[in-house]
Formats: sequence, C-alpha cells, structure tokens
Amino acid sequence: MPKKVNKGTYYKYKTKKWFQEHDYFAEYLEKNMRLFINGKIIFVKRDVAGSDGLAMNKKHVVFWQSKLNKDHVAAAVDEFNKFPFPKSEAIERWIMIWTKGNGEPEIIKVPVQ
Repeated sequence: MPKKVNKGTYYKYKTKKWFQEHDYFAEYLEKNMRLFINGKIIFVKRDVAGSDGLAMNKKHVVFWQSKLNKDHVAAAVDEFNKFPFPKSEAIERWIMIWTKGNGEPEIIKVPVQ
C-alpha cells in the first residue's frame, strides 16, 4: 500500500477517535465499488457526500474530512460544495487539519452555500 494511503487512513482513524473522545458517535462514510474495466475488476473507494466520516451528538451532525495539512483544503471545500447540504445550525461540515506533533486538530468550519 502506498505511504500516502497509510497516512490518510491514520488521520481518518485519529479524527474518528477525536470525535468519540468528545462524546460524539462517529463513523466513516466510504462506499466501496467495483469497476469493470477492460475485463478486469478494479476496487475503488469513494467518499459519501464528500466526507471521510460523520459524527453526531444530540445537538448536531458533523460531516468531516480529515487532512494532514492545509494543502488540500480548497479541494475539500469544493468537494463538500458538490452536495446539497441543507442550511441548518444542526448540520455542519468540518475540515479537520492535523499537523505533525499536535494532539488537537485545527477545525475549519465550511458554511453551507
């Protein structure tokens, strides 16, 4: 497995654990698909609603995307904006940015347009 995939998986796991430690129910939002290309089966994972995961408590629901650094924040915002999220104070979209050596993520809240 490429090193980049390992890092991505690690930070998704770290984000899910962070939410659970903050009294949220958290789960990954990935869809596994099989594509048939030239007679071969290729397995592909796709994020649901542009999100790595979903976290919720009794007050609100958070669709989250985890990132190692700020390099891909604009792409994450663009991906979120492809989906029709309702305007509601109870539903939020967060980008969780983890920097090496920091135990807490930087949270960027993406407003619904």
